[in-house]
Amino acid sequence: MAGPAHVIALKNALEKKLREYHTPPRTGGTQISTRFDEFVLNHVDAIVEETDWNRAEVLYALVQRGLFDLYVWLDPAVTERLIQKVVGKLAPPQPPPPPM
Repeated sequence: MAGPAHVIALKNALEKKLREYHTPPRTGGTQISTRFDEFVLNHVDAIVEETDWNRAEVLYALVQRGLFDLYVWLDPAVTERLIQKVVGKLAPPQPPPPPM
């Protein structure tokens, strides 16, 4: 995961530190629909207005950071269990090339 890096890029974009890394994360993938209360949405929209990022990019950076923090704070056994579930959904590794 790259949560801290995306949040730092967002921080740099907000602070207009254009000589620093400030590129938004790629947000392609499965689209979902969710609801946010006015408080959260107002924060996201304020951040969007101050950057060249869109809502999806801002939310992605914030979620990545939230996942990073959650795994840091969780009991290591719970973290390991969750990571195994995530890894289990990934494509299996490619087989090695045949010997020459």
